Amino acid sequence: MTEGRRCQVHLLDDRKLELLVQPKLLAKELLDLVASHFNLKEKEYFGIAFTDETGHLNWLQLDRRVLEHDFPKKSGPVVLYFCVRFYIESISYLKDNATIELFFLNAKSCIYKELIDVDSEVVFELASYILQEAKGDFSSNE
Repeated sequence: MTEGRRCQVHLLDDRKLELLVQPKLLAKELLDLVASHFNLKEKEYFGIAFTDETGHLNWLQLDRRVLEHDFPKKSGPVVLYFCVRFYIESISYLKDNATIELFFLNAKSCIYKELIDVDSEVVFELASYILQEAKGDFSSNE
């Protein structure tokens, strides 16, 4: 019987899932497994990707087996990323709170990693929203 391969899936909430991926596991099944950790109903916006030797993001093809993808040839676990693959015009189209939260975490991560170019005025406005989300509305009660 063939052994699986260790994989580490980086999630949007900064957790990491350590998995032993079996040779027959489809990428769609892996996406379902990861999505279940968030009770995610709107999975169609998300995907799982890996970074190749040149630093480019490559998406797993859902109809292929996970281990059939051309991962970098290095020792240790395969590093995968669960993130937003398909964007929408407005989050008002989203129905599930878990999906909205994951879109927020993805945007926050992209801005932090400077994958999205944002001018300083917008950064401060976004930071105020993050602060409000984390701490609630301002209250002068001291």
